[in-house]
Amino acid sequence: MAGDELRELKRTARTQARHMLLKLNSKRRERAAFDACRLLRLSNIWTTCDCLLAYMALDAELDCAPAIQLALDYNKKVFIPKTLANNMIFFRILSGDGPFVKGPLGIREPAGGEFGANRDVWKPKEGSSLVLTPGLLFDKDGGRLGRGGGFFDRFIRGFRSSGGDFAVARTLFIGYAYDEQVVEEVPKGSEDEDLDGVLSDRRFLRASR
Repeated sequence: MAGDELRELKRTARTQARHMLLKLNSKRRERAAFDACRLLRLSNIWTTCDCLLAYMALDAELDCAPAIQLALDYNKKVFIPKTLANNMIFFRILSGDGPFVKGPLGIREPAGGEFGANRDVWKPKEGSSLVLTPGLLFDKDGGRLGRGGGFFDRFIRGFRSSGGDFAVARTLFIGYAYDEQVVEEVPKGSEDEDLDGVLSDRRFLRASR
């Protein structure tokens, strides 16, 4: 597929996905966040993970707050991304209440911290890790369409290329979404990283890759 054609397909898909998300009312969003958290707790990926890497929801994204609180209650280590020098670094939090600050992209981030700081920064050696990954659309084969900034794609690519086989095997990247965001196929190119599955408020699909 030519580059211009792929860009247009992505642009159209993003526009449609954003419109769909904005139509979800507050009651549906709140219910979905708790239902997705319940399915997560019942899954085998939850029982085997030591660390939860989550995100702070932007606009109408599926809220990770119930999953974050669940992880804290289970004494799992919880990490939230912070954007520094065009990189995404995950810092540990001890409370779902923060403290947080608004980052350069308008997303809440852990307060404090510097690029390269060793204290409270997630590293593959932390243990088996589950990364709840945001996006606009997902498919059953691990495809993901993000917002276009490329932060999660770069993070996943960098980790997979330098983390080592053992670390990669102990870290799962799972899309976290409303079921309406799970489609037959998302438009993607060579720079788009596949996920290990997608968990919605109604089902959990493991990618076959």
